[in-house]
Amino acid sequence: MEYSFLPQWRPWNVQSGYSPACGRCCKFHKFYLCNSINQRCYLCGKFGHYSSKCFSKVTKDRKSTPVHVKSRKQKERDIARIHSYIECKNIIRALPFSGMRNSAFVLYLDIANVLKTELKSVKQKIFKEKKTNLEQQKCIKDLKLQLKNQQIIESERDQFKQELENLCQQKEESVSRINVQEYMYVNQIQELNMLKEQVIEKDKTVKMVNDLYYLRSTEFSDEIQTLKKEKSDLH
Repeated sequence: MEYSFLPQWRPWNVQSGYSPACGRCCKFHKFYLCNSINQRCYLCGKFGHYSSKCFSKVTKDRKSTPVHVKSRKQKERDIARIHSYIECKNIIRALPFSGMRNSAFVLYLDIANVLKTELKSVKQKIFKEKKTNLEQQKCIKDLKLQLKNQQIIESERDQFKQELENLCQQKEESVSRINVQEYMYVNQIQELNMLKEQVIEKDKTVKMVNDLYYLRSTEFSDEIQTLKKEKSDLH
């Protein structure tokens, strides 16, 4: 292991009022308290200083150690942590008592207690008003539901009325049709009765004619027999 403990700083790094910057790590501290003693330089590969303060050139044959590069997830994690830390700091700075001393802070708290009591009373009043408003809204909702139910009932009643009227009209029409049909049936029955009577009369006349024919035929038969007898007697 090769160490280079020689100071790497130059006199123009000296700042007014401060000790000169370290030539190994470029920080302001005592010479024997440098943390770069056990660190390797990425350019020359030697221990004892950082690459930012290295004055040697990298040779082609010398192999430099690989630099650890953070992944994308690690970078995003670090950025998120930094943003959260900055936000917390800004929130603390925005508080009204962040720059106050103890006495001023106590006075501020005393004034704040009065304001808190007033705020509590106002909040209670608002809460009561909200409760009353909620109850009124519930009553209004119930009334709206009742109105809707009444409207539905009225619409159903109107529908039933219309159906009843339609049924009554249909009944009247059917009754009128039935009356006409009954009248037709009655007329047909009367005509049939008349025809039956005529048929009965005709049957009676036919019977009378048959009886008369029978009587005449018997009379003629008797006369024929008498004539036959007379003929036989004459012979």
